[in-house]
Amino acid sequence: MSRIQQFREGFHFISKGFKFILANRSTWLLAALPMLINLIILIAMIALLINYYGDIYSFITSHLWEISFDPSGRWYLYPLAALLWIVRLILRIVIGLISLILILVVSYCMSFIIAAPFNDALSEKVERIATGKDPEKFTFAKFVRDLARTVKVELIKAAVLISIPIVLFVVSFIPIAGPALYMALTTIFGACDLGFSFAELPMGRRTAPFRERLSFARKNFWMLTGFGIPFAIPFFAIIFAPAMVAGGTLIYISLTSPPLDS
Repeated sequence: MSRIQQFREGFHFISKGFKFILANRSTWLLAALPMLINLIILIAMIALLINYYGDIYSFITSHLWEISFDPSGRWYLYPLAALLWIVRLILRIVIGLISLILILVVSYCMSFIIAAPFNDALSEKVERIATGKDPEKFTFAKFVRDLARTVKVELIKAAVLISIPIVLFVVSFIPIAGPALYMALTTIFGACDLGFSFAELPMGRRTAPFRERLSFARKNFWMLTGFGIPFAIPFFAIIFAPAMVAGGTLIYISLTSPPLDS
């Protein structure tokens, strides 16, 4: 299967996740709870941005060189005044976009942490329905036993997820092609990371070691990237996380079990 076919295959699992949730009423409650939690987090973060945007803008601009003058009576200063107005407008837009990106990142992290138990329960339910078998269930006793290895895996994942964006940021300094290359690589990495985050939920229940998870991501890179392409759509993965959980679980099943009829 070519990379393009893998990408398309992964992308199709987004709709498969939606269809699976809609077709199985027993998953609706588990799907509704994390969706509600994510919406509350998102609304709260947007409300904070609206409330404090003025303060944020004032704080940032107060640390910049502020130029202001009255061009009245001096026609030759009007073009400069217009230019300064455009610069301030661009600055407002840039600060707004950066704030929106920060809200997206914080909301994504908070939703993944707070809604994690519901996502795991939904993934387990999807796996049970799709395979007809009972997967290994999450238990607190097992969680305690595997805590050290889980922490080790998560620390390694965090180190990788932090180091890769830093390396990609360096790429942006390449003359001419750097910024475009940075945006392209960041989108691809972000999409793969998002797809992997949902597809690895069954592996988390099985406490798979990091090497096994990394191998899974490497072998199925383009499929996971296609599945995680909603990364490029702000707040999609936060609002529709249940469908992404279902789709990610179905991807794992399709790659580790006989093909599903779906």
